[in-house]
Amino acid sequence: MKQQNKIFIITTCILVLCKCQIFANVFTKSQVDTINCSISKMQVLYYYPSDKRNDSRIKTGTFKCLGKEFTLESPDWLDEVVPSMLENKVWRDPATGTLTEAQIWQMVFAAVYAFLELNTKSFTKEEGGAGIPPSFLVKEYSDLNSRLEVAIDRLYRARLADSMQGRGRSLMATLTLMFRQFDSIMIAISREDNKQFARSAVVFSDLSQNAFAQMFKKPRQDKKLRKVTKIETLFPVFLSMIAVAAFFMSVFFYFGKKGKGFQKVSTDFIEKFKKWTEDFNRQFLKVKVEFLVFVPIIFCSLLGVLTASILGFFIFFAIGVFIGLKTPKFILELLKNRRGKKTDTQLMDGLILLSNSLKSGMDIVEGFKMVSQDLSPPISEEFGLVLKNYQLGTPFEKALEGLNDRVDSQLVDYFVKAIILQRQVGGNLTKIFSRIVSNIREESKFQDKTKALTAQQKIQSVVVGIMPWILTGIMFMFQKEAMIRFYTTFIGLVVLVFCVFWLIMGMLLANKIGKVRV
Repeated sequence: MKQQNKIFIITTCILVLCKCQIFANVFTKSQVDTINCSISKMQVLYYYPSDKRNDSRIKTGTFKCLGKEFTLESPDWLDEVVPSMLENKVWRDPATGTLTEAQIWQMVFAAVYAFLELNTKSFTKEEGGAGIPPSFLVKEYSDLNSRLEVAIDRLYRARLADSMQGRGRSLMATLTLMFRQFDSIMIAISREDNKQFARSAVVFSDLSQNAFAQMFKKPRQDKKLRKVTKIETLFPVFLSMIAVAAFFMSVFFYFGKKGKGFQKVSTDFIEKFKKWTEDFNRQFLKVKVEFLVFVPIIFCSLLGVLTASILGFFIFFAIGVFIGLKTPKFILELLKNRRGKKTDTQLMDGLILLSNSLKSGMDIVEGFKMVSQDLSPPISEEFGLVLKNYQLGTPFEKALEGLNDRVDSQLVDYFVKAIILQRQVGGNLTKIFSRIVSNIREESKFQDKTKALTAQQKIQSVVVGIMPWILTGIMFMFQKEAMIRFYTTFIGLVVLVFCVFWLIMGMLLANKIGKVRV
C-alpha cells in the first residue's frame, strides 16, 4: 500500500512538472507590450488605405507601447493618394475577383495583424491570453505563413513598388524580411523552443512597427540622371583626334628639320612601293599597293580613336603600320605560291607538248610558242613572256631565269636548269623532257601521299591557333566587363603577350612537323 502511494505521488509530481513546463509563460512582460503595440499599429495601418481613414479613431491613433501612451495623426499625403488607390484596379483573380491597389495592401496588413493576434493566444490569462503553447497552434501558424506569402507575392506581381508616392518599395522590402522571419518562427515551433519562438515573434513585431513608421517618412527620391549631350560624348574623341594630329605634326617637323633624313625615308618608301608594284605586275596583276598599305593603317587608327585613349590609339596605330607594311609582301608571296601550284599542274602537259614539237623538228623557241598558244594561263602567260623577252633581245637563258624568278615552283626550276644545261653542254633535250615528265608523275604521287599523311598535323596547327581565340571571344560575350578589366591591367597584358607568343610557337612547330620536303 505504501508503495502504491509512493508511485501515485511520483506520477502526480511528474504530471505537474510536465504541465508547468508545457503551460509556462512564453513571452516576458516587455515582449507582451511590444506585441500589443504592434497589434494596435497594424490595426490602424489596415484602415489607412481605405475610405475609413477619416474616422476619428483612425485619424488620431492612440497607442500604448512599453507602458507609455502616445498619439499619432495620420499622414496628410493619404488624402492625396488613397482615392486613386481605391479606384486603381491592378489585379484580377478567379477566386478573389478584381482587386484594387488599396485592397491588395490591406490584405497584406491583415495577414500581419492576424499573426500578431495569434501570438496573444500564448499569453497568460492575466495578460489577456489563453496560455496555449505555440506548438499547439502549428496549423494556424502554417496557414498564416501561406497567407502572408500569397499576399506579398501579389504585391510584387502587381508591381506596386511605386505605390503610395514611392513608399511601396521600402514597405515591400520590410514585408519580405518579415516573411523570411517566419521560417525561424516555424522552426522554433517544430522544436518546441519557446524562447526562440518568442525572440522571433518579437523581431517580426519590430519589423511590423518599422513598416508602420515608414508611412510617416518621406519616400526615397531617385536622382534623375542628367542626359549626356552629344558634345560631351564626342569631346573625348575630339581630344584624341587633336592628340593624333599633334603627333603627326611633331613627326613631320622632326623629319623636316633633319632634311636629308626625311627625304631619304620618303625616297626609300617610294622605292619600296615601286618594287611591290613591279612584283605584282610580274605576276600579271594590276594592284594599287597604296590601298594595301594605308587601308590597315587607317582602319586601326579609327579603332584607336574609338578607344578614347592616347595609349590605345598609339597601340592600334603601331599595329596598323606593322600590318600595312607586311600586307603587300604577304599577299605577293601568297599569290606567287598559288600561281606556282597552278603552273605545276600544267607543266607536265607543257613538257609533253614541247617534247612532241622537238620530235617533229621544231626548235625550243617554236615549242615555247606552241605552249603559249595552245595551253591556258598561267603557263601560257609565263611562256609567252619568255618569248617576248627573247624577241626583244634578251638571251634565251636569261629569259628562262626570269621565268624561274617569277614562278615559285621546284619543278619549273628543274625544267629551266635542264634547258640551260642542254644549251650549254649539249644533249638530247627530248629524252630529258621525257625523264622530267616521268619524275614529275612520281613526285606528284609522292606529294599526294605526303599530304594525306601530314593532313592531321596541319589541321592541329590550325586548331591550336584558332580555338583559343574562339574561347576568348565566347568569354567576352558572357563576361565582357570582367575580361576588359583583366586585359587592361599590366598582368592581363603580360598574360596576353605570353599566350600569343606561345600560340605562334605552337602553330609554327605543328606546321613544321607536318611539312615534308619532296
